[in-house]
Amino acid sequence: MDSYDFSRLGVFLVEDNGYIRRTIEELLRYYEFGRVGTAKTGEEAIDYMKKLSSSGVNTPPDIIISDLVMAPINGLLFLRWARTAKESANRMVPFIMLSGAADTAYVNSARDLGCTEFLAKPFSAQSIY
Repeated sequence: MDSYDFSRLGVFLVEDNGYIRRTIEELLRYYEFGRVGTAKTGEEAIDYMKKLSSSGVNTPPDIIISDLVMAPINGLLFLRWARTAKESANRMVPFIMLSGAADTAYVNSARDLGCTEFLAKPFSAQSIY
């Protein structure tokens, strides 16, 4: 496996399932990403991103990984917000949608909203890398 230096990159992970969130977070830390932030819901993610944008002090994430199926704000709504809201710190940030519901309609919806990649559950450590 090729070796990459992720030490200067920040990842923001949005996942409502605690086990999956901790697993991915541990993988990201194992791969030595410089900054790893997490949120449990789409609502929490938007609040976090608004604070980043308004503070001007914190560095916005270089990559967002978000679960698709969450409530009350799902991954598609969060993606739409990230791509269109004026409060979004970086509307072009690479966005990876993560979901066990990887049917054609969801994949197409995510793509049409500007998703960079779609990663189906179950995933492997290699696919996260």
